[in-house]
Amino acid sequence: MDAAAYTRRIGYEGPLEPTLEVLTGLCAAHIRTVPFENLAIHEGARISLEPEALFHKVVLRRRGGYCFELNGLFSALLKALGFQVEHLLGRVWFSNPTAPVPTHQVSRVALGGERYLVDVGFGARVLRAPLPWRLDAPVAQGPDTFRLVRTDNDEVMLQSHEPEGWRNLYSLLPCTVRPQDYVPANHYTSTHPASSFVLNAVAALTTPEGRITFRNRELRRTTAAGTEVRELAHPAELAALLASEFGLEDWTDRAALERFLFPGPGSGR
Repeated sequence: MDAAAYTRRIGYEGPLEPTLEVLTGLCAAHIRTVPFENLAIHEGARISLEPEALFHKVVLRRRGGYCFELNGLFSALLKALGFQVEHLLGRVWFSNPTAPVPTHQVSRVALGGERYLVDVGFGARVLRAPLPWRLDAPVAQGPDTFRLVRTDNDEVMLQSHEPEGWRNLYSLLPCTVRPQDYVPANHYTSTHPASSFVLNAVAALTTPEGRITFRNRELRRTTAAGTEVRELAHPAELAALLASEFGLEDWTDRAALERFLFPGPGSGR
């Protein structure tokens, strides 16, 4: 792990000792600079979880990724810096009304007698800082508020507070897992025809005031003042938008992504 190159990628210039202050700074820098995105799927790329492949994609090519990529690489950085990291697997409830299959990777970090949920790879509702592993204890993080609650099958659910009340984001299985346990979940996420990531192209970045999200051809910029929406009308707009909003410029097959987002007549989409 080239920690110096990684921290340059995320614009972090602080100390690197395994402390809560450093962990908080690394998380904040990461979510502001490395986009959550699944666009490589729609370029026809295979999503590798090998550490060297993740480093090449995220750090050297300055691409983003989804949870298995971003949290996988970030956990490797934390371990290299001396943090005690556990791996967890969860079910995403954010857009699923019934019990979904486990497809979300996060980390839990032990520091000073406390444990913290660490997640830099959850798109529009990503944590802004390490979240203390305490049940029924809401924590405000900028414009967002999160809490952990126990479910009826002994999983731990992360919720965010929305205008209509508490919303389930994802529930974490009660046991820790090994990195190789993410391989089948990653395969499902990136290849199964029912996977949301196969059906949709998404990208997201967190801002101090809110977030920027892209889903298929729609860009949303959310702040305390409200949400601005822009709909792409033509493939020629795509490259400039993804570069300016998410810093994405290094493509495997941008034409394939454009065909996915702007299918021609008879494509079935």
